[in-house]
Amino acid sequence: MVADRAARGNGNGVGMGMGVARSGETTTAVPRLTVVGLFDDHLDAEQALVALRKADRSPEQVSVVVRDRAAEGTTERTGAVARALVATALDAVGGWLQGLASLIVPERGTYLVAGPLGAALAGIGRSGGEGGLVASSYTASPDLVAAGLLRTLTEFGFDGDVADYLEHRLAAGAALLAVTSAETEQLQTTRRLFADHNAVYLGLAQTDARLASETTAALASPARSVAGSEVVVADAVAPLRRLCDDRQPVRVASACGADVVDEDGVGAGSVSELLADPSAIDPNGTPMVRYVVVVFGGVLGLGRHHVAIPAHQVDLTVRPVRLSVPRMRLQDAPSFDPTLAFSRREELAVCAYFGCDAYWSGDELAG
Repeated sequence: MVADRAARGNGNGVGMGMGVARSGETTTAVPRLTVVGLFDDHLDAEQALVALRKADRSPEQVSVVVRDRAAEGTTERTGAVARALVATALDAVGGWLQGLASLIVPERGTYLVAGPLGAALAGIGRSGGEGGLVASSYTASPDLVAAGLLRTLTEFGFDGDVADYLEHRLAAGAALLAVTSAETEQLQTTRRLFADHNAVYLGLAQTDARLASETTAALASPARSVAGSEVVVADAVAPLRRLCDDRQPVRVASACGADVVDEDGVGAGSVSELLADPSAIDPNGTPMVRYVVVVFGGVLGLGRHHVAIPAHQVDLTVRPVRLSVPRMRLQDAPSFDPTLAFSRREELAVCAYFGCDAYWSGDELAG
C-alpha cells in the first residue's frame, strides 16, 4: 500500500514529491494535469472546496468523490444527492459543484461524485440519443465504467499502485478532491490549498487531454445509467440555470419577485426563482424555463415555504403571475430548498405531485 504523504510540510512546486503518470505519452492537445487531495475529515474537504470557490476556480475543473455510507442499505432514493451532500458535510458547496450524482458502485458502496472524475465514473456523455445527453467521441474501453473507481482513476493518469491506494481509502470513507487543469500555477496553488486544509495525501497525474476536455464538456448534461454499465446512477442533478441570479433580459427578470395569484385570483406568494434548461432555448433566445419557484407564508422571512412549480402551470406573461392550480394545492407540495441541489429525483417528485410529464426522456434512475 502506498504510504500517506504528509501534505503540510512541502510548499514547493506541484511536482515536488509526486510522480507524474504517463510521462511518455504525447498529444497534440494542451497537456492536462490532475492534482488530487485526500481528506480523512469531510469538514476539511468542505472547507477546501469553499476555498477553491473563493479562489474563483472553475467548478467544471473540480472533482469530488466521497462514499455516502448513510445511503447504503436503504431503498428510498428520493433526493439522494441532497441527502448525500448533508451526510458527507458538503452541503455548503452543493450549489456550486457541477455534475453532482449519487452512484451505486457494486461491491464498493454508494458514492457522491462531481466534476470530471465523477463524469468519467458515471459515464456521462458516452451515449447519445434522446434525453439531451452529449454524444461523446471519446471511446473508452468497455469495462471503464464497469470496473468503477479503480479503472477511472487509472484512466485519469494515476499509476496502478496509487489508483489502488486511493480506491481503498475512498471505500474506507475518505473524501477525494481534485482539480484538472492545463495551468501550472493554478495547480501549484491548488496543491498548497489542499495542504493548508489538512489533506493527508497529495497526488499528481498527467490526464489525457481529450478525456479531460470531453468529461468537462459533458457536465452540461445530467448523469444517467449507461446500458451495460455496472455503475448505477441513483440520482443526479440536472444543470438547471437560475435566471433570477443571472442578470437576464428584462423580459425574464421582470418576473423575478413578481406577485403570484392562483387560478381563482387569490394571492399565492411571489416568484423567488426561475429554473431554466440551458440545453433548450425558447423562441426569444433565452433558456427554457422549466420551473417557477414560488415563496409564500412566514413572517419577516422566517418560516417561508418555497415550492417549484412546473412552468407550464404558470403564466409568466401576466402581472400578477398566474398559476393554474389553487393556492391550497401548494401547501402540501414538495418543498424546494434554494440552498441545496435540485436533483432528478426531486424533479420527479414535483412532476408526480402536480400531475405532469417529465420534460426529459431516457434518464433511468435506480428505483
